[in-house]
Formats: sequence, C-alpha cells, structure tokens
Amino acid sequence: MSNSIEDAMIEKEVVVDPRIYHTISEAKNGLGPAPIKTKHGWLHLAHGVRNTAAGLRYVLYMFMTDLDDLTKIIYKPAGYFMAPEGEERVGDVSNVLFCNGWITDEDGKVFIYYASSDTRLHVATSTIDQLLDYVMNTAPDGLRSAESVKTLTQLIDKNQAIISDNLIFEPQTKKRLK
Repeated sequence: MSNSIEDAMIEKEVVVDPRIYHTISEAKNGLGPAPIKTKHGWLHLAHGVRNTAAGLRYVLYMFMTDLDDLTKIIYKPAGYFMAPEGEERVGDVSNVLFCNGWITDEDGKVFIYYASSDTRLHVATSTIDQLLDYVMNTAPDGLRSAESVKTLTQLIDKNQAIISDNLIFEPQTKKRLK
C-alpha cells in the first residue's frame, strides 16, 4: 500500500469478472460504482457490452462477492439487470446504459443513478432486500442453450408445483377452481 499516489506501483492485478464470449459482457465489461456491503456479501453493479446486429449494446448487470475476499464471486445472475428501453435507446451514443453511482438509505432503499445513450440521466429505485433476492435467487448463466432450457424447465416445474398445491380461484366469481 502506498502512502501517496507519487511513484505508486501496481504489483498485482486481479480480474474479478472476466469477459465471456456470447454473453452480455463479451465485448467489454467494467465495474460501476463502489460495491455495497451487505450481510451476505458485496453487491456489485457493472456494465457489460455485447455486439449485436444493431451495434454495441451496453447493459447493467449485478454480481456478489465474498465479504472476506472481494475477488471471489459467489453469485452472478444470468443476463442483464437493466437494459436501455424506449427513449433510453436514442441519443448521442445509442443503445447504452451506464451507471453513475448508487446510494442506500438507512431504511434499505437504494437509488441507482444511471445514464442512457450518453444523453440523459435517470434514477431507479429498489431496496437492498430486492437486490439481494435478485442476485442470490436468479440462476447463473449456463453458457449453453441446453443449460438455459434446463434452467427454464426447472423453474416452470417448480411454479406448476406451487400452483397445484395452492387453491386457485376464478377471479370474477371467487369460486374455487379445484
């Protein structure tokens, strides 16, 4: 550790989240604001870039690292967390979302400041609990079509089991369907 930035030296560089072909971060990726410390780990918000038929697409994604080892990813949901939609897709550099920062309130509310297409600034809101649920309970990317189909099939099977175990009512009549 250096006491000043004068003559600073980097002795070791660690890539925490490498780029992976044919994913949301195949072309580029980079960490956004400083991570948020939670009881389960460090929440990270990053941007990923993928080359598409419409050109480069910048999206935001999340992952969590171990509390004691910031280089160890413990959860990484598949796909993106936020992507440009509607007017967010149009601007000086189209089809881009980029995070400028996030803050947490004492009540657990999170304000996510992001820019779209290098033209507008926005704020999205969530909570620590919602973000933890998303990061910890969204399946990771299987990196193959067959794995994605398997994951979706498992989710459908679980949902069907939940539905069949619960009483289902006709919305208009309130009559039990089962």
